[in-house]
Amino acid sequence: MDQKKAPAIRLFVAVPIPGPIMEKLQDWTLAHKEWLPFRKWVHQRDYHITLQFLGDTPVSRTEALQAALREVRAASIALALNGAGTFGPPKTPRVLWAALTGDLKGLTSLHMAVTKATSSLGFEPEDRPYTPHITLARGFAGGGEMPIEATADAPAGVEWEADRFVLMQTHMHASPMYEVISEFPLSAPFS
Repeated sequence: MDQKKAPAIRLFVAVPIPGPIMEKLQDWTLAHKEWLPFRKWVHQRDYHITLQFLGDTPVSRTEALQAALREVRAASIALALNGAGTFGPPKTPRVLWAALTGDLKGLTSLHMAVTKATSSLGFEPEDRPYTPHITLARGFAGGGEMPIEATADAPAGVEWEADRFVLMQTHMHASPMYEVISEFPLSAPFS
């Protein structure tokens, strides 16, 4: 008798974006959609800062994963928006993203703590360097090249304190497509 493949869900670990920051980014993207023709714009409730992509994970492993993530210890992280950038060729970028500033060292340390915690369960960190950002859109679809000045007025200087990280599930082809499964608090910063 053939064994059926264990049910799996697509998971990742992220820092959520607070409502006022989501709204600021959404206002900017709405004002720039015509000027920046990307194929897919991210729903504002899906804005996040990825810490680790886990991929398709058997449902039976989620409890152990949550237990490992509960062991991560880190202080809250002061962050701010810092304009926008792209991944991919400058003329036809694959991804438009909001840049970050603030305690990027603390954010990178949290990323490393998360990947260390999940490695005991067989999850592998990505090969590329960690580049924290908030994805806004994917797949430039303009007839020519993307105008460089189009991102010049992207939100900057808007600050917030990241006080938790989350385990999220992806619901492909839904909008919004990400659902928080668990939250993990970050401690108050040391004085």
